[in-house]
Amino acid sequence: MRYLLALLIFFFTTVDMFGWSLSLAPGLSVKNALLYLIMLTLASRYVVRGGFRLEVPKVYFWYGLLIAYATLTCLIASTIIQYQSYDLLLSVIALKGNLIDGAIIFTLYLYGTRTYRDAEFLLKCALLAVGVANAIAIGNVAGLFQIGATPVGNEGNITSRVFGAFGHANETAALIVYLLPAYMAATLSAGGIVRVLCAFAGIASAALLVLTGSRSGVVAFVLAGVFGSLLCRNLISWRRATGIAVTLVVAGVAVLALVSIKFGDVLTQRMLELIVNPGHSGEDRTAIWIPLIDMMTASPVTLFTGFGWNVYSIMGFLYAPHNTYLQMWFELGIIGVVSYVMMLSQLTLTARRAAASTSGTPQAYLIAYVYGIVALSIALFAGQLYSPLPYVWIYHGLSMRMAVLALQSAKPASASRVRKRRQKTLAVS
Repeated sequence: MRYLLALLIFFFTTVDMFGWSLSLAPGLSVKNALLYLIMLTLASRYVVRGGFRLEVPKVYFWYGLLIAYATLTCLIASTIIQYQSYDLLLSVIALKGNLIDGAIIFTLYLYGTRTYRDAEFLLKCALLAVGVANAIAIGNVAGLFQIGATPVGNEGNITSRVFGAFGHANETAALIVYLLPAYMAATLSAGGIVRVLCAFAGIASAALLVLTGSRSGVVAFVLAGVFGSLLCRNLISWRRATGIAVTLVVAGVAVLALVSIKFGDVLTQRMLELIVNPGHSGEDRTAIWIPLIDMMTASPVTLFTGFGWNVYSIMGFLYAPHNTYLQMWFELGIIGVVSYVMMLSQLTLTARRAAASTSGTPQAYLIAYVYGIVALSIALFAGQLYSPLPYVWIYHGLSMRMAVLALQSAKPASASRVRKRRQKTLAVS
């Protein structure tokens, strides 16, 4: 199964890199069809074996609540409120693509892997696939070769910004900061050629982060270093962390120097502006958010219920909301945004708890995941994710498999310690 899941990862990346649609019908592509067939194979295996036990149930509960409420508001918006221009079919397709497919991918990579070796192998496959796609994007815009399609912005505030293979520049940046800690963990834990490949993929991804010109991505990465360290303060060797931090600074300076040779305008216009004028980006976001909030406060009940799934697109706003949480609040109200935040919290806390119960390489990967999901959560304050969602859920699923295995192995050890304490007590008495 793990080789089939690895092929799925590389297929996803290839399709995104070349920009193929491969549509079979509205809401169904070759990517979806292949995903569903593999999921059916996995489900059949569990049926033959007599069923399965639900793992990480709190994650499923909160995400299931989000899907259920989105489905309910979608039906209400189309049948009861009947918004003008609201298309039920398009909304259902968006619901499937943005929410339900994520649950399927998460389940596939959580239950399709049974051992730590499976999860680590597939994680390295995902890191290498994304890293290669990012390296090819850099080579395309540098004029070294032309493989696939690498859009570059040509107007307004996206001028000269490289989009990469994973959607808008901000989407690509959010995916990169989510995976960068995993690149570090994989590089440190691997050996031989695998270490070299992981290091190369991580450096290419860091370079593309600069080329996206995503200030929100850079801020998310820096803040994740702070908040991630607070969450994992009892798990980290600060001497080793200092060495890694120094290495990152040196590598970062080298990457910036290399990028500036060919793409100095992006570095000057976007990255340096973040330091010289940090409030400029905030002003742009505020101009987008204020009309959205004004519409909600004009109908106070929507602060609790939301306007309905996929309604933002028909409300006449000029720009995308550039804030996942605010868009979710606008469409799905308190139930939607709380469900989503709680789901992210459960993923983070499960990985943190599992990291505390294990050691060595598994602990390194789990700590990296905590840093990554904190970075992703911060990046979502300034953007939305669409194209990178499959990779986000793949990493969620693989990390939760590592966490479940770590927690399961910790339980027998805890029970053994309890038995020993009881035996000592009885011997003394």
